[in-house]
Amino acid sequence: MKKGIHRIKRAKRTGAEAGQSLSEKLARIFEIPGDVIGDHPKVTAIGRGEVLIENFKGIMDFKDGMIRINTNNGVIKITGSLLTIREITSEEMIIGGKISNIDYDA
Repeated sequence: MKKGIHRIKRAKRTGAEAGQSLSEKLARIFEIPGDVIGDHPKVTAIGRGEVLIENFKGIMDFKDGMIRINTNNGVIKITGSLLTIREITSEEMIIGGKISNIDYDA
């Protein structure tokens, strides 16, 4: 038997596994919903008058008729009229007003 360094080739990752974090892989293995473990933003629209956003990083811009929110997956832009931040914590925010559009920018 020869002595020396032997390299073990790693299996190639598939497209679905290539960009996954450890927490996403564990959620998939244990069949846990991704929004429970992941750091992806969760956006819940309640009619046209309220939007709940979870897992955000911060507010980038707050102008009359537009709010831009930074997340781990890009920017969420909410447009409408009479927009207000009704509630904000470190984990979630509630935006109220007459919401006309929710845009996701990568």
